[in-house]
Amino acid sequence: MPNIMITETCNLRCPYCFASEFVNKKPKEMTLSDFKKALNFALSDGKDRQLGIIGGEPTLYPLINEVLRMALEDPRSDPVMIYTNGVALENILPQNLEDAKFRMLVNCNSPEDMGQKQFDKMRENLMRFKKDHYGEGRFRLSVNLYKPDFDYSYIIPIVQELEFDTIRLSISVPPKSKVSEQTALEYFRSMKPVALSFIGDMIRCGTLTGFDCNFLPECVLTKEERDGLMKVKDIFYSGLSKNYSRNFWQRAILCETHNCTPVIDILPDLNAIRCFGLSEHTKVPIDHFKDIKELRKFYIDNVDRPIINCSSSPECKDCYNRECGDCTGGCHYFRDEQFFGGKNIELDDAHKDAFFDHTYRCPTCGGELGEDALYGGCSCC
Repeated sequence: MPNIMITETCNLRCPYCFASEFVNKKPKEMTLSDFKKALNFALSDGKDRQLGIIGGEPTLYPLINEVLRMALEDPRSDPVMIYTNGVALENILPQNLEDAKFRMLVNCNSPEDMGQKQFDKMRENLMRFKKDHYGEGRFRLSVNLYKPDFDYSYIIPIVQELEFDTIRLSISVPPKSKVSEQTALEYFRSMKPVALSFIGDMIRCGTLTGFDCNFLPECVLTKEERDGLMKVKDIFYSGLSKNYSRNFWQRAILCETHNCTPVIDILPDLNAIRCFGLSEHTKVPIDHFKDIKELRKFYIDNVDRPIINCSSSPECKDCYNRECGDCTGGCHYFRDEQFFGGKNIELDDAHKDAFFDHTYRCPTCGGELGEDALYGGCSCC
């Protein structure tokens, strides 16, 4: 699922922020005209209908309702997911919150990290969304574990109150300044106890934990831990199989897929990045690519395939699963310096001089569509 970053402004200062290269530095905002181009490009695949809208904090974007309408009304999109901290949810109009395509993933931070007042407002907004805007089943919580002694107890009452049956978990990577202090596997081993504890407490709440792209590599777990988690997973899946996609199942409770594929985030200036972990070195302009499928292939050919030759931990060096691409041994972020060596990715010959206009155009006359006539043709026709 590609994501469009509409603003770099945020109302929080999360200690684990994965977009720290951009957020609240010299905040940029995407223009409506550029959003239309980004939207057209993000949905150009013809197959991947899911779209993410991200920030910063997207609910702070002054034109949030305009961009949501564009995305929700586009016949190629389904669903449209907004990634938010939930504090300023009142900025979104009810007609957008109630749209059948609208989804939310809420980064649910602790009162310690976001402040008690902001935390209470987030919680109230989530309760209101579920009750007043037909929100049942259209949003999930996400928890970011970023230190071995992370106290996640704040989330348990919210999960129980909202009666969630799924929750997303991400094991956040350490900041750049500390990434060299541990190998990838050492880091994930240090995070394993709190991750397994979290999964266990969610199970006791009747809630299925699904991993984001930062997950525990298989070799970090003992055989007993893997077998135990798999038994629980089988029980959950047999009872809930109609409610979850196969992809969610593969990364639920126990990850069965351990490789990493391009996410593709489109920045306010219409540059794309492979993911925020590699944002510093993978910026390329989207107008050099025909569609998002071609861009994804570019990243796979120029990052994902060759980076397999870099091992983020000594144990990974001769690992068969790494050599055949089945396991990346943790986030590519841990291979950043080893692979890029401080240099940025360059466009290959096929894309250096290429140019593609991703502007929405009238199907009748080919003219650029105005903001009030995105899909039905322009007024002159």
